[in-house]
Amino acid sequence: MRKNGFTLIELLAVIVILAIIALIAVPIIIDIIEDSKKEALKRSAENYLKAVELAIAKENLNGEFNPPSCTIESGITRCDGKTLNVSVDGELPDSGTITLSNGTIEKTSLTTLTYKSGTLTYKEGKMVLEAPKKELIAEGVIIPETTSGVAINVDNQLVYYVPEGSNEAMVLSYKGDIDYSNSYDRAVGDPQATGDIKIASRVKINNNIYTVTSIADTAFVHSTCCCADITSVEIPNTITSIGDEAFWYCTNLSNITIPSSVVNIGGWAFMETNLSNITIPSSVKSIGKYAFDGCTSLNTITIEEGVTSIGDEVFWGCTNLSNITIPSSVISIGEDAFGFSSITTININKPSGSIEGSPWGSSATVNWLG
Repeated sequence: MRKNGFTLIELLAVIVILAIIALIAVPIIIDIIEDSKKEALKRSAENYLKAVELAIAKENLNGEFNPPSCTIESGITRCDGKTLNVSVDGELPDSGTITLSNGTIEKTSLTTLTYKSGTLTYKEGKMVLEAPKKELIAEGVIIPETTSGVAINVDNQLVYYVPEGSNEAMVLSYKGDIDYSNSYDRAVGDPQATGDIKIASRVKINNNIYTVTSIADTAFVHSTCCCADITSVEIPNTITSIGDEAFWYCTNLSNITIPSSVVNIGGWAFMETNLSNITIPSSVKSIGKYAFDGCTSLNTITIEEGVTSIGDEVFWGCTNLSNITIPSSVISIGEDAFGFSSITTININKPSGSIEGSPWGSSATVNWLG
């Protein structure tokens, strides 16, 4: 006669069966949870875009307001220089770009919204989530906070810093013996950044991890002290802003790729560098004045649809650049933008006369293709 209860072998068998069930069920449950999170993020994005359309419609009640695009920076939505009050339930995007037509969101790859968990964009009219790439955290050499309250990280050749109260880092300068608590004027004989430079996407400072989102004004400026020996720069896709004079007069800088995360290129940013070709991605809304002034090696430039503003004298003195195509998204071109260059043909994908001024300081033939 058998006693009540399980034998040890039967208990082990039950445990093994439960473990097998868990191995099968847990990944399925995790996938369901992850899919739910993705769908919730998509719903938040769709609600946000509808709220943007509504905010633009409200602005139209006060007068005609028909922006071709909007940008999101640090959660703030701006369209044609105007800050929109976008109220919506759910998570707001940290950054991104929106293209519009008559106040309606265009469901193309030019509309992108970046969240902490990934970037949402449209592919074939459907919203798709692209997860952020996992990247190594740069450890660097940790320097204690200075009297100015600025946290510093020296990583390889570069100096990153986080202003007091900020949760983002920027590329401040090259590595050197600098008193970070005060302003610093570089001089002949100071240390220089050299060779191939790789900017980290994230840095660790005082046990906190910060995303690197910008390259500071004058980060590498001028060959007499800082950047004559830089040949290439790798910019991560966390960078949204390249500051004024960031690489000015880096005379041997011949290779750089501007990632699709960049929204603004500052004035004089690449002035008198040795770049031979460059692509301005659709994420960039404004190219600052004199940005490529004096780039005599520049022979090919691609400006993608989405760029809206080209500043004064941007390509002044580009004596090796023979032609340029302006996308239909451009609404303003600054004074002498193509002056004193070798450009012979300017192709503009807009109707004739839709941009004031012609041919912007150049004797080139302007072909209106719109």
